[in-house]
Amino acid sequence: MDRTTDTRDPRMSDTTDLMRLTYFSRHDLPCDADGFNPAFTAIEQVAVPRNGDIGVTGFLICARAWFAQVIEGPAASIEQLYAEIEGDPRHHSLQVVEHIAAERRLFPDWHMAIGHASPQAGMVFATLDFSEVEAPHGRQPRDFHDLATDLAALKRLTD
Repeated sequence: MDRTTDTRDPRMSDTTDLMRLTYFSRHDLPCDADGFNPAFTAIEQVAVPRNGDIGVTGFLICARAWFAQVIEGPAASIEQLYAEIEGDPRHHSLQVVEHIAAERRLFPDWHMAIGHASPQAGMVFATLDFSEVEAPHGRQPRDFHDLATDLAALKRLTD
């Protein structure tokens, strides 16, 4: 009898202990005319392998004056990662928008992807009524998910 071994990483399971945390914070990183700061790339370069090691996926929105992020993975990994984010001096005034058990991953293909304010992304921010400068107080988790999903689609088209 031919038996195939499942070689998928159990931390990437969509059904076991999956948590989703969505937050936003302010940042003081100066952005160029296109809304970019080299720190955004540095964040991605560190986050992708680390998140892969701990079974986390997600998307980071880098607006001109704030970050928002959706992270998803095993509860212990999410708690560990958020504790690191809280200690990161690039973040100010962190606010958790959502911290829930999740049925599925919204960003299963990315251990971390980043969408930043840019001329192309400006239309996405505007369509969803997000300011690139003003912190997104009072927004619902779904609003952040929609913005991240649309920025992810734009990233796929432009990368």
